[in-house]
This record gives sequence, C-alpha cells and structure tokens, in this order.
Amino acid sequence: MRLLTIEYSSERINEPGKSPGIALYKGTAPWRDRVLRRLYLRGVSELVYGEYIVETAISRGVMLWGGRGRVGAVLALASLSPGDPYTFELIAYRYPENWGRPRCVDHDPVKESCIPACASNNYDLSTTKLAAAPSGPDPILAGFRGVCIKGLGCYASVLCEEPHFWVLYRSNQHTDIHYDVLTGELTPYKSIRVTITILDKEKLPGSHILLQGLHPDIGKIIVAVYRETGPMRRLAENLVRGDVVEVMGTVRPYPGLDEGYTLAAEKLRIIRLNNEIVRIAPRCPRCGKRMKSMGRGKGYRCPRCGYRDPEAQPILILGVRRIAPSVITPTPSSLRHLVKPPWLGSGPVTPIPYRLLKVDEVFSIRVPPPTTVELCSDCM
Repeated sequence: MRLLTIEYSSERINEPGKSPGIALYKGTAPWRDRVLRRLYLRGVSELVYGEYIVETAISRGVMLWGGRGRVGAVLALASLSPGDPYTFELIAYRYPENWGRPRCVDHDPVKESCIPACASNNYDLSTTKLAAAPSGPDPILAGFRGVCIKGLGCYASVLCEEPHFWVLYRSNQHTDIHYDVLTGELTPYKSIRVTITILDKEKLPGSHILLQGLHPDIGKIIVAVYRETGPMRRLAENLVRGDVVEVMGTVRPYPGLDEGYTLAAEKLRIIRLNNEIVRIAPRCPRCGKRMKSMGRGKGYRCPRCGYRDPEAQPILILGVRRIAPSVITPTPSSLRHLVKPPWLGSGPVTPIPYRLLKVDEVFSIRVPPPTTVELCSDCM
C-alpha cells in the first residue's frame, strides 16, 4: 500500500501543500474504538490539531506513514459506521502516461445521460462547470458522486479518454455529517446548525450580506452570506424581520467586523416566513397623482398640483414574498463536499442497507463496478 500511495501521488508529492499519508488499523471495525470514533466526529465538525490526532492514533495502535495526509487518514478510519449516512463515488483513474495532460470528459452526456435523482453535484448547470473532473496533475480522470450504486455506471459513456481502472467508494460526502447542534456560545471554526429569527440585514461592499438573527438561548447571532454562494445570497437578500430560518455553516471571523465571530452560511432552510408590510404613499385627492413625503411625520404633498396634507399617512399593504419555505445551498461548483444538496432530501442519506462489498464489486479494470453489482433491499 505504501508503494501504491507513492506511485499514485508522485506527480503532486513535491507540490506546495501536498503531503500524502497512510493510516492502518489492525482489526475489522475501527469505529468501535470509542476514542477513534470521537476523534472522527470532532475532526469533521471542529478544529482539532494535527499533532493531537497523530499522537492519539499512535496511542490506539494505529500504524502511520507519510506527512500531513496522515491526519485525514486517521479520521477516516472510524468513519462510516453502520447507521451513518453515506453516498457513493465512482472514480476512474488514468493511465500513468496521461498524468499531467488535459482530461477528456464530455460535458453534455454528464448533463443528459444519467438519472438526475441518482446524481449528486457532478455538473453545475448555472456555470456549465464539470464538478466531477479535477484540474490538477493527479491520477484521477473523473469522480462521479450519487446515491444509486448501479446508476453511476452510466457515467462510463461520458469519458472520451480510456480509464486505467475504476474504484467505487462509499463516503460521507453530501451527508451533512459535520453539523453539530449549537448548545452554547459560538466556538471558532466549528460547523453548527442553529435556528434564528431574523432581526435585520445589511448589504456590505462586495455584495456580501450580514443577517442579524436572534436565538432564544444564545442571543444575537451574525450570519455572513457571501456573494459566491449564488442562490443562497439571493435568498438572504429577500429575508425580512420576523422570518425564521435554520442556518448551517462554520463559525469564523469576518474581516473588519468588531462583533466577534460570525456564522458563515453554507446552507439555509426557511422554516417560517413573516408577513412583509409595505408602506406606499397615498394618492392626491385633487388630481390622483401619487404624493411624495415631506419628511418624517410632516405629511405628503403632490408633485403635480402642489396639494399638501400635513396629516396624511402612508398606506400599509401586505407585500408579496418572492421566496417560500425551502432549503437553499450554493451552486454545485461552490458546494462544500460534506454539505448535502437539497435534491437529496431532508432525511439521512442512506441509499441501501449497509454491508461490506467484495473486491470484485468495487474494483474493475475496464467496466465500472456498478454495472455488475446487484444489491437487494434486504442484503446486509
């Protein structure tokens, strides 16, 4: 395994920030080790120092090799225990002679040939960006994510470059596994979910939006919705005082903001919309023209005929909301790997009952493994 890791990371091993690693656990169920399991759950949701992770793994008998990649490898050991939500990723690897060369993946079939309900974040229609193909010189040709183990096999038709081999992975991608319920003060760099009532909003330079919300136990919480989140930012712009939303994101500082930490939104769920009251000017009783305000509490005047009424009041009407209760995330190309997209539903992502797969079901030299895998509803 060590030699295989070196072989398949050799093109990037000397690049800045690239430091592969291996973690080996002696046994069959590392998630039963409570220390490693807790370490995994902390690692996906909050800031944990790499040195502590490595030291803890060694104390639990884990064998390690390599550099910084050991940290992620250790955390992965205790992931995906029975009952955990999961998705699949079918990865096509390249021939070594093609590493570093431009990839050949046909965009149109990715959009049209596969079952949309099975796919997860493979293509961004809003930006026409293929999210399934990496851009670096690594050995991966493309990785297709989804919840239908057999449906992923149809993606073989989109590759105009012959893959070296295929591997089917079960992963925690797009499962929301990293969100912890907020139970106290905001902890820096922790991923949380919290329900707030909107108090106010502010549009900042760069088209970012700050939402000021109220939590019944914590008090005021500032939520940052960045321009790059696309549809989520547009939704935030239409929120009004009294709306109730669930915010999922990561606690972090906002540059130039002196109010402590903000919650950088990665996902918004509208729970309840408040009635929006719109104030409009009354019409002139003399000529029918819409009047203009003469100042706060000073009444209105008609710009056409000059009629003045210092006692006139604005007319209050119920506004039409342009949003509805829903779940909104950024576009697929901006979606973080662990965030579950709305089209996968609101419940746990558990497409089939858990069971171990045989090697010939997840590894194939030519044909994608899902084309041959048969998983019945009661197989465990």
